Amino acid sequence: MLVVDYEVDEVIDMNMSSYRGVIKTTYAKLVEVLGKPTYTDSDPYEKVNAEWNVEVDTGEGFVKFSIYNWKTGYVPTDEYDWHIGGFNSDAVDAAYELINAS
Repeated sequence: MLVVDYEVDEVIDMNMSSYRGVIKTTYAKLVEVLGKPTYTDSDPYEKVNAEWNVEVDTGEGFVKFSIYNWKTGYVPTDEYDWHIGGFNSDAVDAAYELINAS
């Protein structure tokens, strides 16, 4: 999948998306590529402590996905299997292309 451009923003609507896969990387790498998370919560009882909402332009259309931790109780900083949420399997392809190409 070709990534022409992308946007990371809290207003990207991920309502009704679901878990699609994982990407093994570090928090530092995600911040390097995507910037600060679009959502954070330090409460150890929250299911998600850090999340990025992303929309990718593939040149042929747009793919939305989120990258987030799941039930760790903290924001993982070492290498971690970050969850990928989306509307179809294109979400995983877009996340891998964007994170691993950078």
